[in-house]
Amino acid sequence: MKKKKKAVEPAAKSSRPRKRSRDGELDGDLISHGDLISKLPDDILCTIISLLPTKDGARTQVIARRWRPLWRSAPLNLDASKHLCSNDFKRFSLISKILSDHPGPARRFVIYSIRLHIAEKRYAEEAAQIENWFVFPALDNLQELDINFRQPFLSGRENRYPLPPSVFRLAPTLLVAKIGLCNFPNEIVHSLSFPLLKQLTLSRVSISEDDFSGVLSGCRVLESLKLQGIRDVNCLRISSTTLRIIIIAYSLFERKGELFIEDAPCLERLLLVNPGSGGETIRVIKAPKLETLGLLSARISEIEIANIVFQRLIPSSSEVPICTVKVLALHFSSPDLDAVLDILRCFPCLEKLYVFRHCFTRAAIKNVPQYESLDPIKCLERHLKVLVLKKYKGGEEDVGFVKFFVLNAKVVKEINFQVYKKIDINKKWMTDQLRLLEVENRASQDARLKFGRSCASWIRCLDPQDLSIADPFNCCFVDAPSEAYL
Repeated sequence: MKKKKKAVEPAAKSSRPRKRSRDGELDGDLISHGDLISKLPDDILCTIISLLPTKDGARTQVIARRWRPLWRSAPLNLDASKHLCSNDFKRFSLISKILSDHPGPARRFVIYSIRLHIAEKRYAEEAAQIENWFVFPALDNLQELDINFRQPFLSGRENRYPLPPSVFRLAPTLLVAKIGLCNFPNEIVHSLSFPLLKQLTLSRVSISEDDFSGVLSGCRVLESLKLQGIRDVNCLRISSTTLRIIIIAYSLFERKGELFIEDAPCLERLLLVNPGSGGETIRVIKAPKLETLGLLSARISEIEIANIVFQRLIPSSSEVPICTVKVLALHFSSPDLDAVLDILRCFPCLEKLYVFRHCFTRAAIKNVPQYESLDPIKCLERHLKVLVLKKYKGGEEDVGFVKFFVLNAKVVKEINFQVYKKIDINKKWMTDQLRLLEVENRASQDARLKFGRSCASWIRCLDPQDLSIADPFNCCFVDAPSEAYL
């Protein structure tokens, strides 16, 4: 008889830990076997590396032998924020080393919270080091620059650091520039040219009116401009044939001031993010394509658009309406239906209305006004399709406010309630709301009422400078279960 061969048992898996390199990464030769990513062409791998955070991009050199030269071949993505190194002195040295080691080109350079040493000698050394960064060949052809200083330590110096003049060596290739908490060097501004710049952000910078105009005139294809806390000036004027979006974040001026949008033939959006303390006046003189506007708030002392002056949200008249605006966002501390209706008369072609609630203060409860058919509000009769209420609580004030639109908005398709986080959105609560809102008598039988949550503030949900987003106020909205809407 033939002896049966014993079945070969599979080799037991080794329990020994995989070998690691000194910096804690798996040894490149051990993980390279069967590594499908490593089989990709070099140009694709370089693109992947350039999109990684700075630390991760540099660490790809230890994956395998083939990866070692790729980091220096990939476009540099240098994010030198505090995540790179929390110690400022070491961070400055590390930035200089990266810029000297990498041959370029650089795609992006981000550095936040720059603060120089208080001692005179160290201050001069660090200032010279920063000035030298922008001379490195690695930053040739840089596309994105985001540089932001910190408030200096108390000393005899100015309370803003000067922006290094060498920064402007990069002007010919920049597509995006974000500059914060510094003084503009006015001696070179007027000779600047930014032929490719599409996005510009100036946050808490010190710049004169003439220098600001000089910067804008050098931006030949600028599409997006964001301004916040501008210092040492009380008047800014904007004239641009290419601008499509202007964003005013928090307070436009550090103190009181006026912004004139004198000529902006392509302007589509004027966004006022968390309006400030009421010190600014905004005058839109010529913007024939303006479609999206807000947040209009009583915190803005005065805003003038197409000869209508809104003084703390109260319009001077509606005799010459603003027909181009399709999307409008309003900012109130409590429901004020009369004020909203006065505003709506100024925007006869409005299609979307957002009402943001900043806080909830007790106000006198008003009866729902009777809609005067002899003096109709045009947008309610023909155009308003979407109404969004943020931080809806469902009390008498809220119900009275929304019920007017339920009973009088004749073509509305959606009424979205972004319910206050402490309210339990259950079936009984929603049924009670629908009854109080008298939805069976709604003016538009196509109207759908949705109750849900807002994921976050609109400004955190998306990039308002992203022109590919059709509606910048349409932030993440999470529906409640299917019973939540009619």
